[in-house]
Amino acid sequence: MAFLQIISDNIVPLLVFVAIGYLLDLRYHLDVISLNKLTFFIVLPSFIFYSIYVAEIDMTLLNVFLMAFVQMFLIALAAWSYGKFRGMPVGKIECLKNGTMFSNNGNIGIALIALVFGNAPYVIDGETPYLAQAGACATILLVQMNMTLNTLGLYQAGKGKLTPRDAISVIFHMPVIYTLVAVFTIKFSGFDMTQVFLWPVFENCANALVSIVMLALGIQIHRSTIVFRDIDAWAGCTIRLVIAPLLAYLLLLVSDLAGLHLSPVLKQTILILASVPGAVNSVLYAVEFHNFEDFATELVMMSTLLSCITMTGVIYLARVLFPIVI
Repeated sequence: MAFLQIISDNIVPLLVFVAIGYLLDLRYHLDVISLNKLTFFIVLPSFIFYSIYVAEIDMTLLNVFLMAFVQMFLIALAAWSYGKFRGMPVGKIECLKNGTMFSNNGNIGIALIALVFGNAPYVIDGETPYLAQAGACATILLVQMNMTLNTLGLYQAGKGKLTPRDAISVIFHMPVIYTLVAVFTIKFSGFDMTQVFLWPVFENCANALVSIVMLALGIQIHRSTIVFRDIDAWAGCTIRLVIAPLLAYLLLLVSDLAGLHLSPVLKQTILILASVPGAVNSVLYAVEFHNFEDFATELVMMSTLLSCITMTGVIYLARVLFPIVI
C-alpha cells in the first residue's frame, strides 16, 4: 500500500502537470522562454530561499553532507566516462552529468522519506520514532542538492555551449548564487524572516515551483523528438537509478570501515534518496542554454517513470541491508 501511495501522492501529480503543459502547448503554443525566465529569476530563487531558511539543519550530520559530495563526484565520473567511451560531444556529456548527478529530492525525495518512515513497519504505538532523524538527514541532503544543482549544474549546462569563463559569468548574472549567500547569512544571523512582509511572497513562489517546472517539462516534451530508444538516455537512467544507489551503498560500507558508524535510519535514508530520479531543473537548464534539450527531456522523463519500479526495490533492499531493530 505504501508503494501505491508513493505513486499516487508523488509521481502521478507530477505527470498530471506534465500532461497539462503538453496539452496547453499543443493548443496554444506557449512562450516557454518567458516561462523559463520567470522560473530562473523569480520562482527558483524564492524556492531556494524558502526551503533552506525553513530547513532544520542538523550540524551533527556534517558527515552525511560531505558524503553526498563524494557520491555526486563518483556519479559524475561514471557519466563522464560513459560519455567519453561513446564519443559524445562536450555538451551532451555535461547534459548527461546534470541528469544523473542531481536528483528530484525536493519534489519526490522528501515526501518519499516521510512515507517510508511514517508508515508500517516504522509506526510504533501510533508514533513515528524514526521519522525525525530520517527527515533531518533528508533535509541536509536537500540543502546540498540545492546548492550544487543551482551552481555547478548551471555551470555544466552552460559549459556545453559556452567557454568555462563565459559559463561562470552566466552564473554570476543569475540570482541563484546571491540567493544562496543571502539565505545562509540571514539564517545563521538569527533574523526572523517570517515577520517580514516579503515572507508570503517567498512562500507562495516556492509552492509554485513544482507546477511551473513540470508544465515546462510538458511543453518541452511536446516540442522534442522523444522516441525512448536513445541508448544514451537508457544508460543515463541506469546510472541515476541503479549505479547511484550502488555507489551510496559502497560509501556506507566505507564509512563503517572509517569508523563513522551511521545509524540504520540514516543509512536507509541515504540509500533511498540515492534512488530518486533525475532533477527536472536539468531540463530547464538545457533549454535555457539550448544544450541537447531533447536528450535532457528524455532522460528525466524516463528516469521518473522507471523510478516507480527501482525506488520500490531500493526501499526493500534498504530494509534488508540496514535493518532497524524495533
